[in-house]
Amino acid sequence: MEESAIRKVSVAPNTEQTVHTALLVLAGCTLGYSLSCILGGPASDEGFHAPQIWHYYTGGTEHFDNITVPTTYHYVIGFVMRQLGYYHDYLLRLVNLMVALCVLPVFYQSVRRYQPGHASVRTLQLFYAPLMFPYFFMIYTDLWALLFVGTCFYLTLGRHYLLAGVAGLGAVLLRQDSIIWVGLAYLLVATEDLEFRRPLPIRRLLGNALKRGAPLALLLLLFVGFVIYNGGVAVGDRSAHQISQFNISNLYVMLTCAWLLFFPLCIQQIPRILALRHNVRARLWIGLAVLGGFLVYMGTFSNPHPYNNTLFHFFMHNGLLYLMSEYVVFRALLYIPIAWMALTLCVMPYPDKRCYWLLLVAPIAVISHPLIEPRYYFPIYLLVQMWRPAMNMTAEWFTLGYYMLGASFIMYGTVTGWFFL
Repeated sequence: MEESAIRKVSVAPNTEQTVHTALLVLAGCTLGYSLSCILGGPASDEGFHAPQIWHYYTGGTEHFDNITVPTTYHYVIGFVMRQLGYYHDYLLRLVNLMVALCVLPVFYQSVRRYQPGHASVRTLQLFYAPLMFPYFFMIYTDLWALLFVGTCFYLTLGRHYLLAGVAGLGAVLLRQDSIIWVGLAYLLVATEDLEFRRPLPIRRLLGNALKRGAPLALLLLLFVGFVIYNGGVAVGDRSAHQISQFNISNLYVMLTCAWLLFFPLCIQQIPRILALRHNVRARLWIGLAVLGGFLVYMGTFSNPHPYNNTLFHFFMHNGLLYLMSEYVVFRALLYIPIAWMALTLCVMPYPDKRCYWLLLVAPIAVISHPLIEPRYYFPIYLLVQMWRPAMNMTAEWFTLGYYMLGASFIMYGTVTGWFFL
């Protein structure tokens, strides 16, 4: 009897927490989807995706030239519409929402692997993250791709390598830029169970890379073949999405957005950043890096892409770029959150040494995009949210609270036509 009572006490709070999480997700879905129905017709890039879906719904087979990604997403939703025998933008958004929500249980299970007590609140934070929340209710490919990226990492860290390769393939078939995250997953596999010491255990490294990582390696090789055959990464609108057009300013914008999202984390990591001053060598190198970073930032920031030089009053990220371009003082001051976020990512403890590969791959992932778009940063935010250290629960719930307020504000601006991310 006593053992049974203890078990009930230990299980009940988890069950109650799960119910509360589900109710908050349901409330967010009700709010977001209702507002998306007020929006009515296609908004922003929905105006490209919806016609492609309609084309497949009516029996067409052609890939429209203005769609830069594979049309897997469009074909699947078009197929669902044909089975239902009905087509409407509201229904497209509902199908998008139903699949996109699957990222939440995948993320929940991933966080439970490291910090089970914080899995629920962090999952809610992911759902209500202001930059991400509107895309649950919009006809965009990004959250479907994020689902497969998250699944790929969950399976990789769970040592299900073949299934991780399948998930990675799904991510690439939805958005070909997901290949960089397949590459990160491959690095995690290749360096699994390795001790980074001298001499480096080359035999084990090669064994991991060639055996355990074979499914991911094959996918990477197939993608290289695709790029050679296709003459680039983009499927359509190639002139605006050339693989050779790197844009380092994407890194600056990503760090700015990350600072806004992870501000409580940045506050938490201040003692670790300040502790570096006690190490003379570290203090010297950090000082040089911060100063050098400022000079590089001020000298290399640019906004060359034509899509980022229009509708400054409507697209929030274009407005930010305009302010950074036109006002040197604003740009200089913005280096404070940029450097702060970069230092936070460097000093915060990760649950596994292999997670530090993110510090190498994330900058490559963002600067490889010539176009600056906050949507491109979703996988980075997912992994930071998954691997960051725990904060006290007051800070965690405070973070969720301002996420919910921010998400509501952005949804309001979107549906009223005031602005768009």
